[in-house]
Amino acid sequence: MSHGVLAVGVVVLFASGNVWYLPAYVDLRAGQDRPRSRRLAAAAVLTGWVSAALTMFLLLIPVDPSMAALLAVAGTTAVVSLTVQAWLRRSEEQREEEARWSVLFPARTADPVGTTEDEQ
Repeated sequence: MSHGVLAVGVVVLFASGNVWYLPAYVDLRAGQDRPRSRRLAAAAVLTGWVSAALTMFLLLIPVDPSMAALLAVAGTTAVVSLTVQAWLRRSEEQREEEARWSVLFPARTADPVGTTEDEQ
């Protein structure tokens, strides 16, 4: 396969990937308006797309393929690390949110739903 056909395929792939990396970019640009877990997940998405683009670029130019493989491994490691951090942070945020709601609406005792004190 010629380099021209491969280059066109890479451009089409990355152009179609905008449904992932554009919202992630918007989440990062929003800063403190988004939860930290969402920003970490967005950073993971952008890291993955950038490392894939750089890996494809290295494969299109005449360099040693081991450099492209090294970049792909480093990018994958960074994406996995950011994804795990986002998951952990999301579970923390959910626990914090549940604690806030439990203060507002404390759990009722064993009363059935919809009964009042007069009916018991």
